[in-house]
Amino acid sequence: MYKDKTDKELLEVLEQYAMLTFESQLILKDEIRERGIIADTAGLDAAIDDKISRIKNFEYLKDFGFKAETMADKFLVTRTLNATLTDVFAVILGLVLFFLGVNGVVNLVMTFVNGDEIDVFTLAVKFAMAGLVFVGIKFFSGLKRLFDYTGFELARTDGDITLKKRFDIKLEEIKAKASDLFLDRNEDDLMLKLGNEVIFTSNAQNLVQRMTLEELTKRLKGN
Repeated sequence: MYKDKTDKELLEVLEQYAMLTFESQLILKDEIRERGIIADTAGLDAAIDDKISRIKNFEYLKDFGFKAETMADKFLVTRTLNATLTDVFAVILGLVLFFLGVNGVVNLVMTFVNGDEIDVFTLAVKFAMAGLVFVGIKFFSGLKRLFDYTGFELARTDGDITLKKRFDIKLEEIKAKASDLFLDRNEDDLMLKLGNEVIFTSNAQNLVQRMTLEELTKRLKGN
């Protein structure tokens, strides 16, 4: 990323470190060290350390819609209230858009059936309203998440892993050893799995998400 930049250009980038992504900050730090450039990297180092600390404290689990808590004898991961409310809102909005779209489809069909004469703009609006059916359907993905993660719990207690998750609507509890927990990468997806069951899926290309799942896996396995 920075190999083709001169030392002067690299120092100019360093001045703007706060605007860089976490991955870019790490690459910049490595490039400065490899070239042996003498520069004040205190701000960059602090930003990187802060990000790593937040990752280790599972603050970015909220990006998945989850939170982690450490109790006396248990490490527990649950769904956040905000994520649940977002899914509920998505379902409600999806229903509204879907029914508006259905009404738009009926309106559009009746326009052709009755042979009404309308201008191009009005026809475009009617097509757009009918298209809301498909937009509404896309929002229904929140419904699946609601079913999948209502009552969700992932916990480590005394070396054992307990997963509470809905499979085919029914809330089930799976108990397993920490050794059954692992990360599986499939092209651009990184999945946290317990046996054959997928718990979380993240973007493997996103460094923060990847490191968050790696830290979570370590914590659940007791490492």
